[in-house]
Formats: sequence, C-alpha cells, structure tokens
Amino acid sequence: MTGINRHDERDLRAQLAEVCPPRLMEHMDRVVLIADELATRWGMDVALARYMAQAHDVVRHLTDEEWLVRAAQYGIAVGEVEQGSPVLLHGPVGAEELRRTFGVTDPRVLDAVWWHTPGHPDYPPEAWAMFIADKVEPRKAKRWKALEKVHRDALELGVEAGALRYVELRIKQALREGYVLQPEMVTTRNALLTRIGQNADAPGGSGRSG
Repeated sequence: MTGINRHDERDLRAQLAEVCPPRLMEHMDRVVLIADELATRWGMDVALARYMAQAHDVVRHLTDEEWLVRAAQYGIAVGEVEQGSPVLLHGPVGAEELRRTFGVTDPRVLDAVWWHTPGHPDYPPEAWAMFIADKVEPRKAKRWKALEKVHRDALELGVEAGALRYVELRIKQALREGYVLQPEMVTTRNALLTRIGQNADAPGGSGRSG
C-alpha cells in the first residue's frame, strides 16, 4: 500500500481550504496537531494519522438537507437515527466526497473518515488517534471538561483506552439526556472493552495499545 507523506497532507489542506469555511479549517488543524501528538507518543505512522485528521470533516459545514441529498446520490444507507439527525452522515458523505472529488483512494483514510463519529472496532491505531483528536481538541474540551480525561487516557494508557472512555461518556450522556445513539457506537464500545480486557489479562499485559 502506497504511503502517505506530509506533502500529500499539504496538498489536501490546500484543496480543502478552497471549499471549507475558515473556522472548520481551524478545527481540522487543531485535530491534526493532537493526532500528531498521539501518533508520535505511540510510535504510529504520523503522516497517516495527520492526513486522516486533516480529511475527517471535509463536509461538516453542509446542511441537513445537503447531507441527505448527497447520501442518496452516493448510495449511502440512511437509517432512522441518521434520518432524525443528518449530521451523523457527515462521515460517510465525507468519505465519498474525498474519493469522488479529491481523489483520495487509500482505504485506510476513507474508512477512518466514514466511521469517525461512532468509531469502528477494526480501526487501525492511526484512525483511533484521529478519532480521539477530533473529540478532545481544545475548543471541545473547554465546553466538556470530561474530555480532558479522555486525552490523558489516550496519552498514558493508549488510544483504544482513550476511545473507550470517550464512547462510554457519550453512551452515558445519551441515556441521561434521552437521545438515540448510532448502534455502531455501542458495537465499538463492546469491541474495545473486550479487546482491552483481554490485553490486560494477558501475561505481562497492560491494556495499552498503539
């Protein structure tokens, strides 16, 4: 599989800056920095993690109607949860937009962007670095202090441990506030819990990942 380098990231950022609002670009830039931090901490492919982070919110600025229209155009299944909250489609629609409009072909990047709202049990470490970075970037952490612990867990215990803490926080919030979650997030939580538990129970295991 062809590698991704910093030149690829700069090229993509230049393309995105032509269509994405400045505030969205600022968010993605903050996510890139944290993805870099986590990928460096755990010896990952830093260029790949940064590229995923730079790409992840390519269509986040669209409207509910636009997400639904593009999902229909791209043949993306829209369930009841997504119909009621079309913003949840910005990952799948974004992945298709990257492939169709921006020429991104790396399946690791496309899958990472597609699933970056609920996460995915089969995410590679770089995708988890992007996922966590998106959730804990400073503007979001300022509004929800619990995200600071997610960031610390990702740095101290591993990216899967950080991801598990985040999805469990989100599930508890949904139960408390009475909104519907994507079922994929529950699947992700169960897979992470099983995997981290198995690693912790293994001889010499620490539950760390990355």
